[in-house]
Amino acid sequence: MVLTCIGSSSKGNCYVIQNDSEALIIEAGLPLLEVKRVLNWNIQKVVGCVVSHQHGDHAAFAKEYTDAAIPLLAPEETIEAKHLGYSAKAVTHGKCYKLGNFKVIPFKVYHDVPCVGYLVWHKEFGKLFFATDTYAVPYNFNGINHWLIEANYSDEILDSNITSGRVPAIMRDRLMLSHLSIDNAIGVLKRNDLSQTRHIVLLHLSDGNSNEAEFVRAVRRATGKRTIAAKKGVEITL
Repeated sequence: MVLTCIGSSSKGNCYVIQNDSEALIIEAGLPLLEVKRVLNWNIQKVVGCVVSHQHGDHAAFAKEYTDAAIPLLAPEETIEAKHLGYSAKAVTHGKCYKLGNFKVIPFKVYHDVPCVGYLVWHKEFGKLFFATDTYAVPYNFNGINHWLIEANYSDEILDSNITSGRVPAIMRDRLMLSHLSIDNAIGVLKRNDLSQTRHIVLLHLSDGNSNEAEFVRAVRRATGKRTIAAKKGVEITL
């Protein structure tokens, strides 16, 4: 199984997990055409798409996906806001959904609109955790093999940008109530059992309030695990 990042930023978020016979899309923030390229145009092997919430960088193109009859899971509010077609299904927290050979369990996270994270299981890679656009993850998870977790900003960089006038002061409250900082991401990871973890992938790094190299080093130091920052074109064998 290969995880490909098509985008992981405020410009658009989309990830594909695939093998030779099936594929799962995570987030619909970029055009379906981009997904088709990653799939070598074999759209027939897509078993579904899961979407975290309604904001454009995560769901702007969701209707393209449902118009192509791709089964799509998302919060009810996302389905309503994006006027999604018959192939969209509203999720219930804690319920297990089957998309091909993938099993998906949504869980509540905390953003400024209704938002979910997902636990994804497949026999080829085990358990994968996905959470973005949340200021907290107040749960513990057992046996996660792959973590896809937001690390949007650093308090220190944000403070420096506010002091210098590069970022409006009002942005601090917005970020603190909608996105996961690098320190909080590390806190989530350290609070959980990482004995089965093979990869940690940092998602949705802010263009101006993050430092990719330092974030990766900090997580590696804190966890001892292989850590990668998601960006366009990154591929990881799960």
